[in-house]
Amino acid sequence: MNWKELIVKNWPQKILAIVFAMIVWALAPSPNKEAQTEMQFFVPVTYANLPKTLEIISDPIQSVSISVATSQSDLQNLHPSLFQAVIDLHDATGGEKVYAVTEKNIKTPPNVRVNKISPDSVKLAFEDTIEKELPIHVVISGEPAKGFAVSEVILEPKVVKVHGPVSKLSGVLQLETKSISIEGVSSDIEMLVYILFPERVVPIEPKPDFFIARIKFGSEPIKMRFEKIPIGLVNQTYVTRINPKKFNALLRGPKKLLEQMEISDIQAVIDLNHYKPGTYKIKTPTIRTRSEVKVLETWPPIDIWVLNQKIYE
Repeated sequence: MNWKELIVKNWPQKILAIVFAMIVWALAPSPNKEAQTEMQFFVPVTYANLPKTLEIISDPIQSVSISVATSQSDLQNLHPSLFQAVIDLHDATGGEKVYAVTEKNIKTPPNVRVNKISPDSVKLAFEDTIEKELPIHVVISGEPAKGFAVSEVILEPKVVKVHGPVSKLSGVLQLETKSISIEGVSSDIEMLVYILFPERVVPIEPKPDFFIARIKFGSEPIKMRFEKIPIGLVNQTYVTRINPKKFNALLRGPKKLLEQMEISDIQAVIDLNHYKPGTYKIKTPTIRTRSEVKVLETWPPIDIWVLNQKIYE
């Protein structure tokens, strides 16, 4: 068989085979293109540009799950630490707001495509923040050795400047230390103490991890009665009436200190934060005075009437 007969014989089938081969060639992937591989992992969420006058009071999510696609050659260099989700809070205001989490929020390495993000939105609650300078009260527990009493408590520093949400900080009059035990002590002591900060309240200045307390001891204490101590109300949402507005207290402390104390040295408050409209009776208000002084007894009991009328209506 010569070449001419070989070409002419079964020519329709040969033409069809050529056309099919051209179609396959056209649809075949380019040798330079690599197959894409999909991966899924968690990446951390960063909240940026929060206005200094605001605080996040909700519990924001700390990570999101993302699904990404990349080539086989880039896959070996891919690691979750190279990704980050960034939520820009520059436009935040008091209240709640929902922020969408899209591909634009995800920082990725080159040649990576983000296919899916879960969750795809974040709901945040914001509140105005305030600054406040507060005195620090040293909390003491236990009794010193017989015949001795606390004569003086010195704390360095005595005050601390803090900031935090209005709801957490507005009613705070002072900060307290972790309890210091003086059980059986008969001589002056110096020790490191830690400050207890309310939730979401942080120090501005100073910022030590601990403070220094010096506790001095003197002779056996005496008892002394103080009368007509005024009562203050804090965290008041509703119109509130109390009776009586003043009370009496029996205090125990160093003789020299008690003899020099004035009524103004004793702070007495009723915290109305959790009081709903209704009638209540309490035995004693919250009393703040010198650390060396203990409250032994208070009288009379106090009647409280919380009216169904908000103060700022």
